[in-house]
Amino acid sequence: MRPRHLVTVAVAALVVLVVASGYDAFTASSTVAASRVGLKESAFSVTNLMPSECTVTVTSLKAGSGTFSATAQNQLVLGSSSRDVVTLMKNDCFVGGGPTTGKRDKVTGVNGGGDQCVVNSGATVSKCTVVANRP
Repeated sequence: MRPRHLVTVAVAALVVLVVASGYDAFTASSTVAASRVGLKESAFSVTNLMPSECTVTVTSLKAGSGTFSATAQNQLVLGSSSRDVVTLMKNDCFVGGGPTTGKRDKVTGVNGGGDQCVVNSGATVSKCTVVANRP
């Protein structure tokens, strides 16, 4: 290859590199206007999470794992997939997700408190009306 051709190829490569860098910088600094495409707004309340078996009126949500307690009356209390030991307040709805074998959920409600429980078969339930057993 002649030196003159080598210089021409080098200059052409340099021009391509400069143009590509300029294009990259231009696209990186471009802004795209905000859009609402694919956005859907809807009202949400804690009752959307409550199973149909629970008939109490819930006003707040408490989720936990291990040993924990409800923090208010009329609360939807969600357990974890492991064993939970839960103490309810009044008119709570507990939804357990504990294991189906071995040590299972233990739920304690309030005397005459109107608590309702959705638990796995074999869970230990005290002072809470079992409204559903889930396998």
